[in-house]
Amino acid sequence: MRRGWALALATAGAAVLAGGGYAVGDWTGGRGKPSCAEVRQTAEDLFGQWSKLDTDDGVRPVKVRAAVDIVLVHGDCFTFATQSAARAALQQLDVSGDSTPMQIAAGLVACEAVVKNPSSCRTRP
Repeated sequence: MRRGWALALATAGAAVLAGGGYAVGDWTGGRGKPSCAEVRQTAEDLFGQWSKLDTDDGVRPVKVRAAVDIVLVHGDCFTFATQSAARAALQQLDVSGDSTPMQIAAGLVACEAVVKNPSSCRTRP
């Protein structure tokens, strides 16, 4: 169980750099702090990828965690309500363990708070 979470956290870090690495990579690469538009787009892209994965895909919670981390690190780019939803989703993910329904619920809370079109959070391929 611990080994799975360690792998999930490592994958989350990779997802932030690979899946949404444009904003993060430019900031750490000396370009300066990313714009709020870049930050929001990165989070939305992660949720777009999340909504297309199968419900039992182990990458789903990693995508949510990466997007939530972006919201929390760049809080000045998001409303207080969005930050609160992100924190609530993170807490729910932390206690969800291997419960797919709880992980999906946490993802929906965060996704619907972050994306411009909350109905896109419920789409499937």
